[in-house]
Amino acid sequence: MTIVLVACQFVTSTVSLPAPTKTSAPTETTLPQPTATDAPTPIPTIPAFVVELKGAEIPQGFSLIKFADLYRPTAFAFDDQGRLFVTSQDGNVYILHDEDKDGRADSRSTFATGYYFPVGVAVHTPSGDVYVSYQGAITVLSDTDKDERADKEKIFVDNLPTGRHQNDNLKFGPDGKLYVGLGSTCDACEDSDPRSAAILRFDIATGQSEIFATGMRNPYDLAFQPVTGELFATDNGRDDLGMDSPFEELNHIVQRGDYGYPSCWNEQTSAGCEDTIPAVAFFEAHSSADGLDFYNGKTFPAEYRENAFVSIFGSWLKPNVQTGIQRVVLSKVGDRYKGEASWFVRFPKGSMPLPVLFGPDDALYVGDYINDAIYRISYGLPQ
Repeated sequence: MTIVLVACQFVTSTVSLPAPTKTSAPTETTLPQPTATDAPTPIPTIPAFVVELKGAEIPQGFSLIKFADLYRPTAFAFDDQGRLFVTSQDGNVYILHDEDKDGRADSRSTFATGYYFPVGVAVHTPSGDVYVSYQGAITVLSDTDKDERADKEKIFVDNLPTGRHQNDNLKFGPDGKLYVGLGSTCDACEDSDPRSAAILRFDIATGQSEIFATGMRNPYDLAFQPVTGELFATDNGRDDLGMDSPFEELNHIVQRGDYGYPSCWNEQTSAGCEDTIPAVAFFEAHSSADGLDFYNGKTFPAEYRENAFVSIFGSWLKPNVQTGIQRVVLSKVGDRYKGEASWFVRFPKGSMPLPVLFGPDDALYVGDYINDAIYRISYGLPQ
């Protein structure tokens, strides 16, 4: 499934996209202050085991409530204060607070504005700097006066290859380095730039980069297994092989690994695919497996520990794709993983979940891109 961001929506056709709006060499600048601020009216806490999204199917004992209304959320990151940073398709980066800990955002501020197709955000915990991935570039934002408005910006990298896809979400690894997925510039071709269809790793102190792994058509999100520190990534297959193939994927990422795109897919048993690495779990073809995170808390039942959770966004190409959150139970077979995927939450028709992230409160936060909402899934009481 192809995800291309065009005119504030995901589509499945190839288009020519404008060049990134920020392509200068790394410099530090003073940013104008955003003017947009909002303070949504808090909603009282509700009883346990409730589902506020009509038509959603969720396991017994869990609650799903609306955390906030926000235009087309694309990526989440929590800082060490428990604040939720959210990129939006309106080009802004927001901060959401739940100060009274009732499971709902009770204030929102605009941290930074003016980014073209922002689909990634990460907070560097030691410094508090915020890294934003938008089309063709990654920028670093600092709030030096602590007023929840970015006042300094440094372009960390620009001139990244874009086309049908772009640079996606980004995460800091256990090694302190920054990892980011880059999609292919086409549906199925050999990209001229080796950084396309790959995962890059950056040393943020020096700016030095390397291609960490290759052969992924659109690795939208990344997550590190909480115990082992191993890297995993979602990926979306090519669109030109019919409605039933190839499957969408969850991959265990190893350094210098080749994951097969564009010539190898599914179990990758065809001639010429012997040195490629197949996925650890598969999802419906063209369903768009995107957001990814691991559970490592204590409030969900014990069997959920170390499971991966993947958002299934849905399709503009293939009708009637079930959307929601898939749960993947991983087991080690030799030096590789095998995953068993099943539905954790089924979303109703018309919902398109994109970013997912576990918060410091053990709840799973899910952004419904098409319905401008962020939901919070918890076990037991909503708060």
